[in-house]
Amino acid sequence: MKQSMILSILAGLVVALGSTAHAQSSFDDLGANEGVLKRARSMNTKQEVRIVQKRSVDRDMRFELGVGFGGVAGGNSYLSTQPLSGELNFHISPRFSVGARYSHYSNQLTNEGEAQFKAAQAAKAAGQVDFTVPEVDFPTASTMLTAAYYPIYGKLNFFDISVVQFDLYVLGGYGKMDLKSGSSDTWTAGGGVGFWWTKHMSSRFEVRHQAYQDQVYTGKRDVGMIVGTFGIGLLL
Repeated sequence: MKQSMILSILAGLVVALGSTAHAQSSFDDLGANEGVLKRARSMNTKQEVRIVQKRSVDRDMRFELGVGFGGVAGGNSYLSTQPLSGELNFHISPRFSVGARYSHYSNQLTNEGEAQFKAAQAAKAAGQVDFTVPEVDFPTASTMLTAAYYPIYGKLNFFDISVVQFDLYVLGGYGKMDLKSGSSDTWTAGGGVGFWWTKHMSSRFEVRHQAYQDQVYTGKRDVGMIVGTFGIGLLL
């Protein structure tokens, strides 16, 4: 019984060794082709390859004309302000541009502002001496020089209609703000995303902070507002 078991084990080992030798021989035969061996040895499976597609819309030394509209958050709590702007950008390269923009502001009283003014008018009509008139100095227009940097770009499948190139950008600017009381220095900083639909058509979504000083009864005060705009442009 023991002898037959030992013989069975030895037979299994012989068969396994024979199969390994045959496989090794087959592998050696496959490797006999020197050209295949060289190509196999030159492969590096750990090598990383980065592929970046070029921008589909050229923006080297090109002008862009645009118009934009939007809304304002912050600023004077008694006013609701909407900007309408026109701008000219010069793209030095796809990463840098400089420009100028002019914005016109339309203003109207908020519900809170109207309530305050009506209360002050009613108190004055009733002969009261102790009443408060809201302090309002509204912006009318601004002119600024700007500079923008576009560090990130990509392409977007737009509802399977077309592939659109886009750039994320940051910008800063400085200029003058015209107010009911006069003028003030103004500066802005923010960012947005630009879409380049064709070689001549663009659009932008932009959010930025803009600061200036207005004039009220107690003197000058700092005002900050968040400006959000959507614009369309023409690349020349």
